[in-house]
Amino acid sequence: RKGIIMTDVATAENLSRSYWPKGWAARVLTGLSGILAVIVALKAAAYEPSGDVLFANQDHIFRMLAFIALTVWTTFAIGVRRRGAAAMITLGFAIFVDMILVPLKHEGMSTITSANLGIVIAYCSMHLYWLGLVQKRISK
Repeated sequence: RKGIIMTDVATAENLSRSYWPKGWAARVLTGLSGILAVIVALKAAAYEPSGDVLFANQDHIFRMLAFIALTVWTTFAIGVRRRGAAAMITLGFAIFVDMILVPLKHEGMSTITSANLGIVIAYCSMHLYWLGLVQKRISK
């Protein structure tokens, strides 16, 4: 297999989704993980530190972590090969949250920056995960 470009292997051969169940269980788990991810992201958008703040920009860190989780769950739900689409779906949700829900709270500073950073970190991580899957496929 010398001389084969990694993207040729990735597009020519189907990568298995062995990490995800099949059939009815897949639908249930996809729905539940989607609902859970949306609840986590909404809760992070509504997060207001109570009492003493442990560190600066604590609310933005929590939002970033929530959108990392949402992007990873979305990627695993629709497939690692569609990680770009998963990032765009999450970005659309983040924009909705920032444009509709956050202004209702009259929050001064925009939270879209921390959400976008979380989405980018998750997208890059999923890209590295996919690269590892492809390298395993090449080495076989």
